[in-house]
Amino acid sequence: MQVVSSLDLVIVTGLSGAGKTKTMGYLEDLGYYAMDNLPISLMSQFLDLASQTDGRISKIAVALDVRSSGFKTQFHSMLQRLGARDIHPRVIFLEASSRVLVNRFSETRRRHPLPGSTVSESIRNERELLAEVRGLSSVIIDTTDLTVGELKDRVREAILGSQESQTLTINIVSFGYKNGLPIDLDLLFDVRFLPNPYYDEHLAHRTGFDKGVILCVLHEPYARQFFARLADFVDFVLPRYQEEGKSYLTVGIGCTGGRHRSVVIANMLYHHLKPRAKAVHVFHRDLQK
Repeated sequence: MQVVSSLDLVIVTGLSGAGKTKTMGYLEDLGYYAMDNLPISLMSQFLDLASQTDGRISKIAVALDVRSSGFKTQFHSMLQRLGARDIHPRVIFLEASSRVLVNRFSETRRRHPLPGSTVSESIRNERELLAEVRGLSSVIIDTTDLTVGELKDRVREAILGSQESQTLTINIVSFGYKNGLPIDLDLLFDVRFLPNPYYDEHLAHRTGFDKGVILCVLHEPYARQFFARLADFVDFVLPRYQEEGKSYLTVGIGCTGGRHRSVVIANMLYHHLKPRAKAVHVFHRDLQK
């Protein structure tokens, strides 16, 4: 079977302990289907299967290293076979100084995958073994002095280019405090100080989508002032989060029951951000409770 050339393939390789696991996680954040330690002999078969998913799997990241069966003898020939099928993967090679690699293995107490009387000897053996692979790589990243955030930036630049920024997905969640806090919130805003439609017998059974409920919540000038300041604050912090390489931002808006005030403010924030953000979603956790 012939693999379609529209597949976007990234191969991550390099020295053990240089950051392949973190790099694969970053690629997943960028929308890549990640496969770790795939035997090279199965690469073509794996890509064949991916090409049959009607485009659902079109971006693939594969980590290959000395643990992969056939890595030493088959890497170059694998690239040639892929090129013959009009697939030209970007190969990211990760490396670091021997001193730093020794420290990383010492901190994690993991065994080096290559045999050697010491970790230093194993690192030397692996560096020699990977010399040809390094020469075939599209991008070489030295992680010796990189922070986690800097490594993420380098990976993103290698994939998207220096001029294209990563999409930040914003999830807005309305909820009721009496039902507990949602998990994984990055920002939390308590709106229980706003006018409560629950105490109006004509509005209590309605939700934050109702026009009467919206007018009640926003009736007082301070309510509208609050939202204006909330919107300004979110507008200010979003670029900062994106610069730090954050992929998801979850904003919680909480009131007592999660059906009136939090729904109104969450919807308003959604409509405020929608023209400014590529990916923004709103969820009302307790609307039906």
